[in-house]
Amino acid sequence: MSQEMDDLRGRMYQAFDELLNLYRLLEQENDLLREQLRRHPVGELQIRETERKMLEVKGGAALVRHERLRELLASHAS
Repeated sequence: MSQEMDDLRGRMYQAFDELLNLYRLLEQENDLLREQLRRHPVGELQIRETERKMLEVKGGAALVRHERLRELLASHAS
């Protein structure tokens, strides 16, 4: 492989690592927000309604993408 291809591959891996880190931070923030929302009487209902609306907007593909991201995170961490 040429040096340019190696450099490109290195930049792609770096960008992927940055995206994974951002995704982890987003998941942590989401978990914290869910915990706070559940402390309110109607919080769980709001969470379920939001998840239902997200599925309507994105279809079932959102679950597939989420599971795939989890697999990538797990494989990358090991």
